[in-house]
Amino acid sequence: MAESLALEPVSASALLRAAARIYDASHGELELRARRAARRGFAGGAEWMRAALGELRGVAPSGSARSFQRLGLAKYSLAGGAAGLVLAAAFALEVPWIAPLAVLAFYLVEVRMVFAFPLALDGVARPLRASHRLVNANHGVWEATAVVMPLAAAMLVGGFLGRGFVRSWCLGCLAVLLWYESARATERAA
Repeated sequence: MAESLALEPVSASALLRAAARIYDASHGELELRARRAARRGFAGGAEWMRAALGELRGVAPSGSARSFQRLGLAKYSLAGGAAGLVLAAAFALEVPWIAPLAVLAFYLVEVRMVFAFPLALDGVARPLRASHRLVNANHGVWEATAVVMPLAAAMLVGGFLGRGFVRSWCLGCLAVLLWYESARATERAA
């Protein structure tokens, strides 16, 4: 599945469609794992990703970060900090119309680290740096942001649209994992 995605342009809609097929084929197993993982924060999410990568590859990765909680906090603190700077500038300069750019700032930083968790699961020592390199090698920040933002919207809003909160979150995560597998395949082929 991931190999075939490497041959076509990456789009959020294609990734989400492929993720839905995989999620549905798990017959509730990925949903059950997600519900169990939810109470354990980033560590639970990483273990869910390990199981999902196992579904994609036929074998789960064996790598681990010293602390997935710390990895998640670092990733989202950096992205949140970028958004906070834009909001602070909007407030300090009294130009509220730039405040919505905080969302773009968040994702322009977050996208550089989009593959950090799967890289850590694959045993990469510096997953944040490796993610930045993999994003740049495959897409570049702007193109990758154009993929990440619709994935994030599907994850965050899907439940309110009647698509199920857990399902929406899982599909977004699976889409990232499919994208990661595609980026790895592209990197290997280069």
